Amino acid sequence: MTNIIDGDAEIAETTRSRRTPMSRLLPEGSAGAVTHWVETQWPRVGGVALAPLPKDAFTDPAFTERYKPGMLTAIYAAGCGFDHASTGATGLVGVARRLLAAVHKISTTTQTDLRSRLRELNVDRYGALTTSADGYPCSNLGFDTWMMQHILPVGRPLPGSPVAIGDRCLTVRLPADMTAREFDKQLAARMSNARLNTWLDTAEGRKHCAILGTAPAEFARGTTYRFNGGMRRSDDAEIYFFRPKSDDADRLLRLAEAIVHQHVMTPPARRARISWRSRSQGTRSDFRSE
Repeated sequence: MTNIIDGDAEIAETTRSRRTPMSRLLPEGSAGAVTHWVETQWPRVGGVALAPLPKDAFTDPAFTERYKPGMLTAIYAAGCGFDHASTGATGLVGVARRLLAAVHKISTTTQTDLRSRLRELNVDRYGALTTSADGYPCSNLGFDTWMMQHILPVGRPLPGSPVAIGDRCLTVRLPADMTAREFDKQLAARMSNARLNTWLDTAEGRKHCAILGTAPAEFARGTTYRFNGGMRRSDDAEIYFFRPKSDDADRLLRLAEAIVHQHVMTPPARRARISWRSRSQGTRSDFRSE
């Protein structure tokens, strides 16, 4: 199986001043996703200003005396598309090619073998649900071919950092008093500006879709979760504008470090009291099957 989501999207960054809108970036027949250049300014995970931590953030006694290692979790970037059964641009690579942007599913898992998480995504056909050109709910092909991508930051973790560059992931040794669910939600909150579904509902998103002659709803993603006799349809909150082999990977690394550092350095009494229970699993009183 081959998946090329970013499709040399970095070319657009270095050739911006020499390109005209919709000029070709990749040769005809290329498997890359971003085939043409557009003027759209894509959002970046973490926002425009990503304040770095001090170089001694994780070696300073103020941190080391407070930090107690706890659960291990992994941050992954996943894509899906071409495989031996389909040479067409299906799955998330199909969305990327139609949108002319690099998009990936970014999330976390405590499963040490990432392939176990892939099996779950493929069974759920994560992201397959969307809206057809005539306005009806529909399910796209190719969302059962998810695969993990290499996350390749140029920079390295800070000295003593609880974040490490793993195999097709970033690994994070959480503080002992921080749950994996809380870390996942903290990371999602800090990346929310680059979330595909959210961006499509902005003025910039609507303008870009108008240039392409496509309704934003045709790019928005959702998933149907089945629970034996029950079912829930949910918007997908984990598909972002993200290139795992660019400085987006560096930004993701710094975001993870910042979350851990802030948690450790914030006294427990001053931390936000937020429940991270999963509404989609029926753990809130307002849950209902749809």
